[in-house]
Amino acid sequence: MPERVVGLGLIGGGLMGRELASAAARWIHLEDLGTRPRLVHVCDLDPPTLAWYERLADLPRLTTDYRAVLGDPDVEAVYIAVPHHLHADLYTAALDAGKHLLGEKPFGIDLAANAAIMDAVAAQPDLLVRCSSEMPFFPGGQTVWRWIAAGRFGRPIEVRSAFLHSSDLDPEKPSNWKRRAATNGAYGCLGDLGMHALHLPLRARWVPHDVRALLSDIVSERPDARGGGADPRSIHRGPARARGEERGAGRAPLRAHELGRIRPLRAR
Repeated sequence: MPERVVGLGLIGGGLMGRELASAAARWIHLEDLGTRPRLVHVCDLDPPTLAWYERLADLPRLTTDYRAVLGDPDVEAVYIAVPHHLHADLYTAALDAGKHLLGEKPFGIDLAANAAIMDAVAAQPDLLVRCSSEMPFFPGGQTVWRWIAAGRFGRPIEVRSAFLHSSDLDPEKPSNWKRRAATNGAYGCLGDLGMHALHLPLRARWVPHDVRALLSDIVSERPDARGGGADPRSIHRGPARARGEERGAGRAPLRAHELGRIRPLRAR
């Protein structure tokens, strides 16, 4: 049976874009699925970032204009991995172009951006739209889901879902877009990392009834990316609390906590 090839476009060639390219290259190790991805077009504004993709055996087209990717007839689906403030414009543009969408979380830097994205999703019911989240595919996540689906827990009376992220307590680590409210979002790491802690509870239909977050500025200033002066950054860590309910089963505490980026200081 001939294998179906799905042409992929990539907008945002940084860390997660390279992960996509690596995953597509390793597809050969999977059992025969009848289909495989092929990265055909990559967009990034940074020439050195684009140059990384020149090492691929199956060289994709490279561009600094995202519209070239969305206008490429060989691109059937697109993965977009860019700073959060660009999500609304690029996600809606991809859907308007008729491309299936794998988008990074969050789906919108704020409520208005989320509404615009979801309106575009609703207007294209034949397109597959997914939020990129790895948690359900980890062996532990799959085991927990099988237990939930089989009802092994009985009726939940409290749910705790944690995501412990070690990254940047080091105050000398240079700032980047994830440390700035204007590009990351005022919710800080809660919006950036919250999906990892909430994916499985939401899949189990444990729906939040109300949500609260405790956010703290542990490091109020950082060096800029050039190693120069202080650069204010967005909030680092945010334990969150939510009262939730399983549809049709009443309310129970749902806690998604420790969503912070924490790393020990470098030894001097």
